[in-house]
Amino acid sequence: MVARSKETMTTDEATKSEGEVQAAALAERGEDITPSKDRGVLKVELLDFKGEDLFEDGGIIRRIKRKGEGYSNPNEGATVEIHLEGFCGGRRFDCKDVKFVVGEGEDHDIPIGIDKALEKMQRGEHCILYLSPRYGFGEAGKPKFGIQGNAELVYEVTLKSFEKAKESWEMDTKEKLEQAAVVKEKGTMYFKEGKYLQAVIQYGKIVSWLEMEYGLSEKESKASDSFLLAAFLNLAMCYLKLREYAKAVECCDKALGLDQDNEKGLYRRGEARLLMNEFELAKCDFQKVLEVNPQNKAAKSQISVCQKKTKEHNERDRRIYANMFTKFAERDAKEAASKTGVEKAAEKAACGKGPKTPGAEGEEAEGHV
Repeated sequence: MVARSKETMTTDEATKSEGEVQAAALAERGEDITPSKDRGVLKVELLDFKGEDLFEDGGIIRRIKRKGEGYSNPNEGATVEIHLEGFCGGRRFDCKDVKFVVGEGEDHDIPIGIDKALEKMQRGEHCILYLSPRYGFGEAGKPKFGIQGNAELVYEVTLKSFEKAKESWEMDTKEKLEQAAVVKEKGTMYFKEGKYLQAVIQYGKIVSWLEMEYGLSEKESKASDSFLLAAFLNLAMCYLKLREYAKAVECCDKALGLDQDNEKGLYRRGEARLLMNEFELAKCDFQKVLEVNPQNKAAKSQISVCQKKTKEHNERDRRIYANMFTKFAERDAKEAASKTGVEKAAEKAACGKGPKTPGAEGEEAEGHV
């Protein structure tokens, strides 16, 4: 391509070139480059929504329209002030200025995906967020807004200001224990409402505050272990509901590290292992439950389920291997038959030529001479 000087460009081309340069400069400064006539109008094709995958699971995609200031981000528990507009299927269902605590947006009809995304935003940032159903209103939907279950959402969000929450190292043991009681109740409320991701955030705070806390008095240590045990058991239950069974097992392991004979910890780990098709390990957990509490009818029932599943699994494996061996045998038989046919053809050809007599050999030689 041959470069053209500005003098040889048409008026339209020169204007377009200058416009592109100006737009690039505005974008570089983090300013909104959306044409004024289009501002306030959301034009997003969900199937072709491109941007930054915030958690690398495709659940929250961000497209920045105006960059924020500084390098600080809201943390979990921070108080934020935002403006947001929510869209579903091209219809705007929410528009408001709101102040709330990150991790508790659901109290203001804000889906968990917004809480998560805010932890990646900077003051003054204006962005568009695509939320998958998992990070939106989930299977339940939001009847208040006329949103059905498993709906994809798009939000336009501006982070106006925020005040960070205290980090763990900024809190003393007394404050951590006091706050642990508060967030435990908050988590239980969310769990009862079926808001499991929100509950995970609350129970997770207890773990982050107390799991690595040292130098406690006997009374403080007892209270800390009690909160941690409850947090791990409740997290395990949340992860079972969210179908994240490996995380459920991990939380049960930590709970059983605090109380090796904990009935709930053993039972929930058994449930998670059963759902992961680890039937023998699950059966062992349910048997341990019966050692702790012989009257636990649910554990007895689950042992029967494990035995049934193990039998079904073994029978399925036998059928698979039997079919596999049958196919191998058929293939070997075909190869053997093919080989035999080739050998017989070779023998027949050799017999057709017949043995040569010495006289014939002499006559043949004389003929060549």
